[in-house]
Amino acid sequence: MNVFSPKTGSLSAAIRFLAFASVAAVASGSDLGPAHAALLARVPAAREMAVCGDMLFVGTKGSSVYALPVSGGRARRVASGFSAANGVACSSGRLFVASRNSVTAFDIGPGGALSGRRDIRRGLANSGVHSLRYIGVGPDSRLYVSLGSPCNICQPRGLQGTIISMKQDGSDLRRVAWGVRNSVGFDWHGGTMFFTDNGADRMGDDIPPDELNELRPGGFYGFPYFGGQIPLNGFRDARPPAQQIRPVLDFQAHVATLGIHFFRSLGGDALVAEHGSWNRSVPVGRQVVRVRFRGGRPVSATTFIKGVGRPVDVKEAPDGSVLVSDDAGGAIYVFKQ
Repeated sequence: MNVFSPKTGSLSAAIRFLAFASVAAVASGSDLGPAHAALLARVPAAREMAVCGDMLFVGTKGSSVYALPVSGGRARRVASGFSAANGVACSSGRLFVASRNSVTAFDIGPGGALSGRRDIRRGLANSGVHSLRYIGVGPDSRLYVSLGSPCNICQPRGLQGTIISMKQDGSDLRRVAWGVRNSVGFDWHGGTMFFTDNGADRMGDDIPPDELNELRPGGFYGFPYFGGQIPLNGFRDARPPAQQIRPVLDFQAHVATLGIHFFRSLGGDALVAEHGSWNRSVPVGRQVVRVRFRGGRPVSATTFIKGVGRPVDVKEAPDGSVLVSDDAGGAIYVFKQ
């Protein structure tokens, strides 16, 4: 059944009610099963999203960035010419795009039109197979960008395997976390950054776990010596260069945790996109999970939304709706609460 109207760019009242009832059932812990999505728009290879007022910007694995009204409608290409325009974030009327090798700024005009393109940072670290950047604006108004490690299990060099921050003009670059394998999602809760990290492959179905980490500026997070608390192949007998900051929550191995966002509409709990396994005998992930927090600490992760292809990012619309991007299906989904 097609639940999205291309004429109105909105959901029918019946579908809105069903989505509300399903999400509420999951949130309350009832046994009615997980919620399912309604299609908001088609965006090829959709990745990170940024809610900027009444506009939604969407980064992609391709060369382009798209924009559409948060309320729904046809997505249109507003910028192109990037090498994997994965990351998007907005601040004070500007859009920032993080691609493989640069961070680019635009001025946002009416209807999401972009102008004044300028690269504020070039020459980002070569991250090999983990080169899809995530970007966010912190409570300190600085830009934060994740730089993946270049292979499955190896020794990163320079700024590979880090999270960095910089001013919004690209100056004053700082390393804020290292020993990170491949973080493609972070957000702030009570002024503290929490970031996901993907565990290593080819060590079996059940290890090492994917991670949720709490940022301690300048901290070392264990890679390539540990995945969670599991010693990694090739580094079991090696001495780490610093004390590992351990994850605050372990996810199941190979679920591929990506985007995370703290939701006002969920009382400050976080939703995390699990992109899904590609290398496990029994597939896992391909869902959105709710991470419950108590006293500022994560205590559990449970299924919240299914039926969204391979979810990449989650964001909260101004009305409290949950937005989910799916790069495999080229789609943005919406859940009304």
